[in-house]
Amino acid sequence: MAFQLKNFSLALISVFIIMMSLLCSAASADSSGTATYYTPPYMPSACYGFEDEGVMIAALSEGLFNGGAACGQYYQVTCVSGTNQGTPHPCLGNGPVTVKIVDKCPAGSCRGTIDLSQEAFASIADTASGSINIHFQQ
Repeated sequence: MAFQLKNFSLALISVFIIMMSLLCSAASADSSGTATYYTPPYMPSACYGFEDEGVMIAALSEGLFNGGAACGQYYQVTCVSGTNQGTPHPCLGNGPVTVKIVDKCPAGSCRGTIDLSQEAFASIADTASGSINIHFQQ
């Protein structure tokens, strides 16, 4: 009886460890999309109204915004390539930019997965490109 209980406990612990590993890897997995940028003024925002959250901020497309659940989350965004609009090689090669989600990109006029502030976009790509292919993760 004690042997069966010990085996059951070990199996339960193993399942728990596997589940936690899967959850952690899903939360940090890279996703692909496009980024555009918007210009000041950055307020009011859907998340913080007229509260100033700085300039390293972004708005998410409606699906990622998730009814406001994304407010305050931080995303790392890396420029991968141009989107054949504007500059053919827009990426600056400076690595990722980390932005705080403060807004929702309006449905119908949202041109990208993530709409970065002009300052955040300019830190990873030439703003003349207007739109870039990205990898991003929360």
